[in-house]
Amino acid sequence: MQERHPDLARLVEHFYGQARQDLLLGPIFADRVEDWPHHLRALTAFWAAQLRGRGSYRGTPLAAHRAMASRLSPAHFARWLELWDAATVQVMGPDDAMALQTKACRIASVLQAAVLAP
Repeated sequence: MQERHPDLARLVEHFYGQARQDLLLGPIFADRVEDWPHHLRALTAFWAAQLRGRGSYRGTPLAAHRAMASRLSPAHFARWLELWDAATVQVMGPDDAMALQTKACRIASVLQAAVLAP
């Protein structure tokens, strides 16, 4: 997937490099992700499907986030979006950055509502 979407692969690698070092998000990723190359390939496929309508993503993001519900708060989603927005501006062209930010905001809203619902 990286070879078909090198810009998205760069974005995903850049973003998760920052997220892994983040004081709030880093510990969550350190506890959950064991195979980073696989995770980055899967997320590149996910964002290719989101942005370009094509990709081979076959994951279940809602289930993955629900499994972490006891460790997540609205602050985690806000921080994820903050880092994502900055990364998209740094790596992608303006139109793609805006589209990715819009999609991420919608996805975060859905996940947050489903994961943090009482």
